[in-house]
Amino acid sequence: MNPCRLRLWARARLLGCFDSATCMLTHSVTLTAIKFPTTYDLHYVEQPVAKKQKRFQNRVCLEPQIDLKAYTCRAVVDWADIRFRTVEHTQWRWVKHYVDRAIGEKVFVEKQKLDDDGKYREFRVRIQEPVTKDLLLAEEAVRAKWDLVGPAEIVGLEVSVDFKPREPSEEARALMFGVLVRSHLPSRDVIDEPADRPRFAWDKGDGATSYVLGYDPRHPDRSDAFLLDPTKDKPATIDSTYYAGAKRSRCSWRTMVKLLDKQNIATGTRDVLPEKKKRARIEVTVDKGELDEMGIRTIEDLADFKFQRFQGRYFKFVLPTFPDLAYKPEEKRGLLLEQLRETRLRRFLNAGVIGLEAWDEAWRRKKKQTRKKTLKGDLPLALTSITAGSSSSLTDYNDLTRRVIQALRHIDDRMRLKDPSPSSGASDS
Repeated sequence: MNPCRLRLWARARLLGCFDSATCMLTHSVTLTAIKFPTTYDLHYVEQPVAKKQKRFQNRVCLEPQIDLKAYTCRAVVDWADIRFRTVEHTQWRWVKHYVDRAIGEKVFVEKQKLDDDGKYREFRVRIQEPVTKDLLLAEEAVRAKWDLVGPAEIVGLEVSVDFKPREPSEEARALMFGVLVRSHLPSRDVIDEPADRPRFAWDKGDGATSYVLGYDPRHPDRSDAFLLDPTKDKPATIDSTYYAGAKRSRCSWRTMVKLLDKQNIATGTRDVLPEKKKRARIEVTVDKGELDEMGIRTIEDLADFKFQRFQGRYFKFVLPTFPDLAYKPEEKRGLLLEQLRETRLRRFLNAGVIGLEAWDEAWRRKKKQTRKKTLKGDLPLALTSITAGSSSSLTDYNDLTRRVIQALRHIDDRMRLKDPSPSSGASDS
């Protein structure tokens, strides 16, 4: 047997991460909390990559040991922001009054910029868990009172996907949180800009926020020494909110174990959820630029939109792959590759696929900078490659993706004009 594989199996048995029945290597990460002492172990098993592309040859992927069928999956539009430009000037509280009266619920209203004559004719209205009928009623109410320069504009949207254990338990929610933060791959770069980088907060204030990846304030643009060092990582805790992307950027994500609901921005009130309604949640917030790209500008656009498109754009879930050391016959080269593999493995368990992609990119830059030295050394350049060419070493997490697509499709039923009843919505799948 290959010496590298023998070393790996021997170490795995010693650490208790080798399944002798299936001959599969397992890896574990301990999920911790800040506010309470409970911990849970999330396990990943190495599986052959069932794809024929060259970049996946002789590689294994890590699959989380979690039963997705033990959770319901539901998607919902959390809120929509509408911008009204009125012909007649007014005050924000009157806009709120008439919209509240039209749709029978509280809304949040912000006045926007002053006109040249020092009066307000532009307002941003946030409606929680909207249905198309309510959005149209709000537009109609504002138009009837002050008239509108043009159709109401959709300028912000938040969409969430919830995973609720069929048998409620803190452990089930914690494990799903651990899988989501490690498997979700944002649709844009969240590493180059420090404000975008993955972080988690367990309370209010800067002192209760921590970055997942190591960060060097002396080189805030990009510090590869930290990005390549998993010992600097701080895994997100299960009692925190995990963020990717800066607040108020084009698109940003939050992942959490949701324990509270019906939070009112204006009054600061909130409800504690009963045990059976607590769930793990991932949500994306998108701005007008993103909405314009998807063709969502008016209420009618939103009603016609197919929300399954959010999956490929914002809810992409992937699994990491690693070289299978059984296919590296030369022991010296295999040892070096094994060291790289172990570093990448630790990075994934700490910081998920976002952190792993950051490691791979930093490694490519380092390799490029030392190309001449590497070519003259004992380790051929080809062996240091983490992927084939420029393609990612990540593979689709198909089981989770299918659940998310199915949940997103149910949003369409809620938003379609033909059936705008508030009682219709995203159903369990």
